[in-house]
Amino acid sequence: MPSTTVEIRGEDKTKRAFASVSKSMDRLKTSMGGLKGVVAGLIGAAGLGAMVTKLADVADKIGKTSDRLGIGTEDLQKFRFAAEQSGVEVSTFDMALQRFTRRTAEAAEGTGVAKAALEEMGISLINNDGTLKSNSILLREIADAFANTTDQTQKVKLAFKLFDSEGVKMVNMLQQGSGAIDAMGNQLESVGGIINDKAIKASEQFNDRLNIMTQSVKGLLTPLVELVNQGLN
Repeated sequence: MPSTTVEIRGEDKTKRAFASVSKSMDRLKTSMGGLKGVVAGLIGAAGLGAMVTKLADVADKIGKTSDRLGIGTEDLQKFRFAAEQSGVEVSTFDMALQRFTRRTAEAAEGTGVAKAALEEMGISLINNDGTLKSNSILLREIADAFANTTDQTQKVKLAFKLFDSEGVKMVNMLQQGSGAIDAMGNQLESVGGIINDKAIKASEQFNDRLNIMTQSVKGLLTPLVELVNQGLN
């Protein structure tokens, strides 16, 4: 009877593929270096990491809004708080301040609807030394003018010229006068609610670096996706 020889060859491709994935994971850990230590632990902690990231995001936005609209970070936070206490959302206040900044710049050039509104209230855009007044000073002067105006329709009319469509909502905050606005700001400061400039700068750097790290991790993880896909095949 003739003999039959059957040669069987097998390769465990799945095992080999996942071994390759494991090696790639080791390379990823090495690439991350010291990040897997203290910083990784801080960011990765479910509660504390989320809180730190959220706080950094808030501080980062304060810094960028301050730079964009030409108002100090401390004043911005105090005005925002006064706005919230008066029923105005932060996003609404920021948009109103942005439009106010544009319109006062036009008024300084002798154009725009804000020019007539400021003149009607007897408010000058120029300091005694010839420099332009800051937004912080102008908002306080406008608040005092509103507090001294008894006609509510006149307040709405002026607010619209100064802050555009957000102006109507700003009336509640401004008509209390600068004294009330400053009192609310001081209250925020007394409870430690002001983020200082040093922390804001650190938060801006933190967010920028976190974004860079996130982008770099994409490049590290993409080959792993390919290897896992091979393993599944």
